[in-house]
Amino acid sequence: MRSFFRQFLPSQNQPQEITYKELDSKLIKAARYDLDASHLYIRFHDGREVVYCRVTPYAYNAFLNADSFSDHFHSFISQRYLNYQVM
Repeated sequence: MRSFFRQFLPSQNQPQEITYKELDSKLIKAARYDLDASHLYIRFHDGREVVYCRVTPYAYNAFLNADSFSDHFHSFISQRYLNYQVM
C-alpha cells in the first residue's frame, strides 16, 4: 500500500523541485515538509526560514488543517521541536 503522503511527492526518477505551500497567515508566508527527513520548513514574512526537525507527518497535517496557522504554530510547533535557522 502506498503511503498517503508519498502520493504528493515526485517519483525518484524525476528531479525533485522544492515547492512551498503558500499560507494565508500574518506570521507565516509558506511551509513545506520533507517526508524522508521529517523536517518542516517554515518561511516567515520577515524573510527568515526555520527548519523544525523530527516533525511527524501527522503534526504537519494538523498544522495545515488548523483554523489559524499562527496560533497552531505557537501552540504546537515552535517550542516542541528542535529547530535551526536556514542561512
